[in-house]
Amino acid sequence: MEPIIETKFQSEESSSILKIVLVGDSKVGKTTLINALVRRGVSERGYSVSFELPLQDEDSNNTPKMKGIIYDLRSQRYFPYLHSLFYHGAKGAIIIFDVTNRESYRSISKWRDIIWGHVGNVPLLLCGNKSDLRENNSEQATISEIKELAKSLREKQHNPIPYLEISAVNRIIAYSDAIETPTEDEDIYPSIDAFRKPFENWLIQILKKGNLPKSF
Repeated sequence: MEPIIETKFQSEESSSILKIVLVGDSKVGKTTLINALVRRGVSERGYSVSFELPLQDEDSNNTPKMKGIIYDLRSQRYFPYLHSLFYHGAKGAIIIFDVTNRESYRSISKWRDIIWGHVGNVPLLLCGNKSDLRENNSEQATISEIKELAKSLREKQHNPIPYLEISAVNRIIAYSDAIETPTEDEDIYPSIDAFRKPFENWLIQILKKGNLPKSF
């Protein structure tokens, strides 16, 4: 049975939606990450997860909210003609790879070129998955070389490219440029909200540096 692809995206340019695309090689954990970020229930057909992002309005006592949505186009290799629709209107992208698979690590530059080729020089977040499988893996990409790659990529972009290392299946934040990793006395299995937080903070940073919809 062929997978069902939802081709109807909301009009991000005319609404209060911050569209983010999630890309990466096959079997790196894109769908697992989407499901791990869902606060309750299930994700919309496994293709997206949303964040309510509070916005500061100095001229009002109200705190308006914008919705950030991370989209995953499943079965990319089967439906290449959907790529333009998938990327259209995106204001940022998450490139996910398997830290124990060097082929997926080497694909990061390819995905950056594809993203920027479709939607221009939008902010990027590097996300290394499967940190729980690092032990005794000779093919793993080290954190230091991943950070060096992020540094070289950001030379072509005014925005910094942060690196976040996770185990999506366990909802573990193993490493982040922006937050400290847990100590031995802390619970390494964070709540769903704690796991979502670095992604939410990155979305908010995009809003702070970019232009908000006219309705705001």
